[in-house]
Amino acid sequence: MGKYQLWGNNYKGYTFTEMIIVLLCWSVLLSSIMPLHHRTSQQVQASLFIQQFQEDVLLIQQLTMQKHAYHMLLFEEETNEYKLYDAKNKENIFIRKLPDQWRIKMLTLKTVIQFNQRGMINQAGTMRIETPRTIYRITFPFGTSRVRIEKE
Repeated sequence: MGKYQLWGNNYKGYTFTEMIIVLLCWSVLLSSIMPLHHRTSQQVQASLFIQQFQEDVLLIQQLTMQKHAYHMLLFEEETNEYKLYDAKNKENIFIRKLPDQWRIKMLTLKTVIQFNQRGMINQAGTMRIETPRTIYRITFPFGTSRVRIEKE
């Protein structure tokens, strides 16, 4: 009788029961990790979008102060996007689309944001960006201060 033989048979591999137990453990582990990954990716997407929005507002403010006062941010609630528009040259500089399931709601803010040559907003106001998990309140105050974004 060999060293690895039991009862005259050579057992190699796993039984069906062992395979089912291992597969069950893996499926439970993966099903608990995947929702965490999805939630984390949504949070990263939201923070990156808000950061990009702040930089776009700063860009329009700088362009208005350095070039001409005909740059504006246009918000379109129906298509869930905003664009930086150059009215002097009649061209879109860029168009940014909000992620799926996000909504723009204009509260006291007009759909057009413009700054004057000194970097002050022409019409102050408030808007909201609604995500599936969070609502961001965006305030454009009077004066040369930048946009203020708060989670509700």
